[in-house]
Amino acid sequence: MALAMGLAMVLGFAGCASPQYATEVRYLPPATEAGRSCLRGCQTDMQACQADCQSRRESCIAGIQPQVEAAFDQALRQYEAERRVYMRERQYYQLDRAMQFGLYRDPFYYGYPASFWFTDRFYDDPPIPPEAPSREAIRAAVIDQECNIDCGCQAAFDQCYVGCGGQVERRVVCVENCDGEAPVSRIPSSPTAEPSSRGGGQ
Repeated sequence: MALAMGLAMVLGFAGCASPQYATEVRYLPPATEAGRSCLRGCQTDMQACQADCQSRRESCIAGIQPQVEAAFDQALRQYEAERRVYMRERQYYQLDRAMQFGLYRDPFYYGYPASFWFTDRFYDDPPIPPEAPSREAIRAAVIDQECNIDCGCQAAFDQCYVGCGGQVERRVVCVENCDGEAPVSRIPSSPTAEPSSRGGGQ
């Protein structure tokens, strides 16, 4: 009975999951040979843009170390402050467990005067130690914030593609939790998930 109830709850939560959407992109090449030849120039420009963007990213990463060290030092100071609190709380917890009684004893414990009765126990669970910072994790976060830039290569390619006589078609489609509908049948006006580009011309 308990297993059936648990399964029903899981299915209920699954049924309440929000639909997930993505953006599908379809590229229709131009009909003329001149247009298709023009597209080769778009590809060349796209590759040059991507190469320049990668070079800028690598240059940014090469100079990011001072920011990484500053962020790591700040994280270390925060960690030390949290660790001191944790050590103090752990001492209180160990003392409370060793005495099996103290200022945090449950009420109506016979043998002690009423002035020692308290309704709260602050140390039922051991304190959780803080997690030490990771320089590599901080470095990855700084790189993601400072160096992962959008150089606009895809947007420029799409404009070039259309300028050569091609067509770029986009539509937002439901890909998960679509309430039994086909994954590409729903085109919402206000997607609830961040659209992701899928298709050619990368």
